[in-house]
Amino acid sequence: MTKLKTTLLALLIGANALAQEKITITQNVQYDEHKSCVLDVAQPVSNDKSLRPAIIIVHGGGWSAGDKRDGVYTNLLVDYAMKGYVTFSVNYRLTREADMPACIEDVERSVAWVKAHAKEYGVDPNRIGSFGHSAGGHLSLMLGVKNLVTCAVGGAPPTEIGNHNNPWDKHPEWWPIGHIKKETSPILILQGSEDPIVRPNLTDDFVEKMHKAGNKVEYIKVKGQHNVAFDYALEVTRPAMDAFFARHLKMEEPQYSWTQMKVPDGGGSGPFRAVALKEKTLPDFVVYRPLDMAGAVRRNGKLPILLFANGGCMDTSVGYERMLTEIASHGYVVVAIGEMQVYQFDRPEKSTPASLMQQALKWIVTQASLKGSDYCDMVDTDKIAAAGHSCGGAQVLFNASEPRLKTYLILNAGMGTMEMAGASKKNLEELHAPIIYMTGGPGDVAYNNAKQDYANIGKVPAVWADNAKAGHGGTYNQPFGGAFAKMAIDWLDLQLKGKTANADYFKQSNEHFAEWTIESKK
Repeated sequence: MTKLKTTLLALLIGANALAQEKITITQNVQYDEHKSCVLDVAQPVSNDKSLRPAIIIVHGGGWSAGDKRDGVYTNLLVDYAMKGYVTFSVNYRLTREADMPACIEDVERSVAWVKAHAKEYGVDPNRIGSFGHSAGGHLSLMLGVKNLVTCAVGGAPPTEIGNHNNPWDKHPEWWPIGHIKKETSPILILQGSEDPIVRPNLTDDFVEKMHKAGNKVEYIKVKGQHNVAFDYALEVTRPAMDAFFARHLKMEEPQYSWTQMKVPDGGGSGPFRAVALKEKTLPDFVVYRPLDMAGAVRRNGKLPILLFANGGCMDTSVGYERMLTEIASHGYVVVAIGEMQVYQFDRPEKSTPASLMQQALKWIVTQASLKGSDYCDMVDTDKIAAAGHSCGGAQVLFNASEPRLKTYLILNAGMGTMEMAGASKKNLEELHAPIIYMTGGPGDVAYNNAKQDYANIGKVPAVWADNAKAGHGGTYNQPFGGAFAKMAIDWLDLQLKGKTANADYFKQSNEHFAEWTIESKK
């Protein structure tokens, strides 16, 4: 193939302040002796001669098809060059030309070639990342697990062949699952929850094993199929990629308010795709919110706020993320105690003081009027609720006197005659807004205490809803948070969004909540 060099004048569009005015593209550079081993290079044109980070882009196609010239990969080549990276898009020997593991070896050689020619292309050899989709995702992750690149991104990546009848299954060294060890390069995986080609359960298993080995893996599972991160759900996956590469290759803060993203349960079943974020200015909490808050506000007005405290008074909401994502997908911003986790127990966990609910409240109220904040003019600080599970319910009651709270949700919790998290039955006297207790039947250890609390409350409207089969663990880990999430959303819609049609659901047992026994009093 003939080496071709062109210059592309990039139009600066509005807010894309990271774009370069001009980039140079060099096509079909041979990086190895095999005819197929060619790459394209896109370089920012600038008077700044400092070395730049690089990204190697690897096309997909089942290892037997595909090309670096495919539109998606050409767009990535140009786009990341405009963001200040030197980008390389590589071809490799397909399986119809050479058997596995030739493609793995070729992509590894492309990295070695980039490092060897780093000075020529203005690349910092210590800041090279990789991206690939599908088969390219597999090849990109292989670079990461072998520590050949600084960081690696895989979209819908096969982490193992997953077919014991396939001869490739006999070679674990050809797959990321065969290289789980401590201190691989940081990895970001983008996976469709309904992918029929790369089974999500295999990706789940790989990520969990990587975390147990102590590796840094960010995992975003989005509702969708195999084309997630390729031509679908880009509103989620591209910002995540941009932030990941900026952190690990540019050594600078990304142009986002958050430092880590998750999409639990595919973003929820509500009208707004929801995400979980670790915010820069609130690192010890997780914010669950619609991804497109502006769109949600246009449709529903400013978003109500829910503060959430966890069972055991622990510093993690990972066990509740399906329910909290579901609530957020119906147009709420949830601020939950505890630093983000990809999986439960992927870091040490500890108990927390009830005062953290006040910290969450102060942060979101500040953000609501802070110019430049993602939350400015997006959240309604006159519509704030507090919810907590088990010990977290006690933390809510400890803060019962907070005047800005408009309702309380006490989940599988109650004080009775006991004291917990600094709260006792005396805090019931401080209630000033409607309250709902949700329990899981006589087998729920909080059942009797919740029942006593309900009997003792006389100043505010109160509801006791019991789901006899749920137990103390509720339904929080069921898809979309199960029955507890459904009731919580209807209660919040009644109390914070003024959906008065919901009021009848909470007066007594009814068909709408067929699984529940409901009592109420004004």
